[in-house]
Amino acid sequence: MNKDELIKAVERVLGRLDPVYHTGANESDLYEAALLGISANAAVAAGGTCMLTENGRARSSHVRFRRSPGNLWNGSFTYGLVSFPDTSAQLEIHLGVYVVGVSGVPHECDVALLDHDEAQRSRSGAVHPRRTGLIGSVEAKHYAASPGIGIGRGFLGLASELGTKKCSLAFPAKSSGPLSTLIARKSSECFDEMIPGSPAAVRLRSHLDQAIRNWLAG
Repeated sequence: MNKDELIKAVERVLGRLDPVYHTGANESDLYEAALLGISANAAVAAGGTCMLTENGRARSSHVRFRRSPGNLWNGSFTYGLVSFPDTSAQLEIHLGVYVVGVSGVPHECDVALLDHDEAQRSRSGAVHPRRTGLIGSVEAKHYAASPGIGIGRGFLGLASELGTKKCSLAFPAKSSGPLSTLIARKSSECFDEMIPGSPAAVRLRSHLDQAIRNWLAG
């Protein structure tokens, strides 16, 4: 998908983009925003109500996301705040924030679904969220061709840090045989040919839907 197609796909799900973000965002930025939209749809499918917001109180009039990795507690960027009936549990969906892995090292999550309490801890203490508060994450690679085997190894390393069942890899190209073989039979998931509206997008939404349901049940 080109930039104009991605903008249309994102605005169809998330609403109007902030003019500065609309102009400055590249295709990789917009691909991540599209994945946030799929994550928000997954949360709704799991029974939630998603509000796009910058402060947790008011709904966004124009959405604007990070274009480079950042600290969750810094900046006025749009994220999804999801509430569920009959429970006080909430989750947040962020782009480009750091989450601390099992080693104690922070790692960028292109898309992170976080327990709201963990996100609030991050804000109040100016500390990175911990992997224990991570519900799901998506690593985005907006490549014209399949990512190489090195990307696959890096993804599996990231998954070992953040939780293998919590991590997914998504990209719009068809996966190469070596990459598919590397990730096959692992707890982490790979969604190739993942573009908005595709069968892969439906599978990713279903995968995140189930992860959210499991978190709620826990």
